[in-house]
Amino acid sequence: MLDTVPLPERLRRRKDENDAALGGASGSPTQSLDRAMDLLDVVVGHTTSGIALGALAAIVGLSKPTAHRLLNGLRNSGVIDYDTTSRLFFPAFKLYSMGQAASVRFDVIRAAGGSLERLAEETNDTVFLSARSGDFCVCVARTTGSFPIKTLTLDVGDVRPLGLGANGMVLLAALREDDIERNLQRHRKALQAWPRFDEDSVRRYIAATRENGYGFSDGLVLPEMSALAVGIRGATGQVDAAISVAAITSRMQAPRRAAIAQLIRDEIAVIEAQIADRSTGKRAN
Repeated sequence: MLDTVPLPERLRRRKDENDAALGGASGSPTQSLDRAMDLLDVVVGHTTSGIALGALAAIVGLSKPTAHRLLNGLRNSGVIDYDTTSRLFFPAFKLYSMGQAASVRFDVIRAAGGSLERLAEETNDTVFLSARSGDFCVCVARTTGSFPIKTLTLDVGDVRPLGLGANGMVLLAALREDDIERNLQRHRKALQAWPRFDEDSVRRYIAATRENGYGFSDGLVLPEMSALAVGIRGATGQVDAAISVAAITSRMQAPRRAAIAQLIRDEIAVIEAQIADRSTGKRAN
């Protein structure tokens, strides 16, 4: 069965990971941005009814003056509107147009549904679809096969730093070297929670991923659990998503591993063709 989660919820979950990676510095510019995004999330959640300043401040846990200052910034950016008669805030048209422009990148969620189901049926194992959101890897869909031992290392909506796990390796390995180094520096603290992931080991995993053409996590996240991942190129030609098949380690030995890698590549070819067709159609319109 295919499990998915709406994009806004996934992005909200990313905030907690971002705070942890940066050490949660109080009063930092990043914290102000996080608070502004919290306010924007609430405004979007009241698209039809609108929402007043007091309610916004209470929901997000800010004082009215702080909320008012951040909301003015969002208004100046053109992403929210303020109705002076009702004194309510609403999403602005710019937010809609931005979402339309960005939607091409996330067509992979719709395009991959059939492929995830087929891979789960063919391998009998658990199949994950992850997408890159900034320098994080977000699990956006999961399909479980019929093998009795389920490898549920990720829930839909889970967020991890790039480089962690098979999908994270693939997404990080697709970036430029300077972006990789910035990512490793930023997530140095977050990676400390994972004994087999530090800056040097992640660099080795990236090198192996590029050499093999797929990411492979051999018990690196959980003992006796392995995963193999291949990247998906979006409409821009960049690798911004990845599919992995996860299983107990005994089911991920070399001969079967090669077969699984090819199965994933075959499905990714189907997905990329769909994304290209949809992108062409949107440009034509």
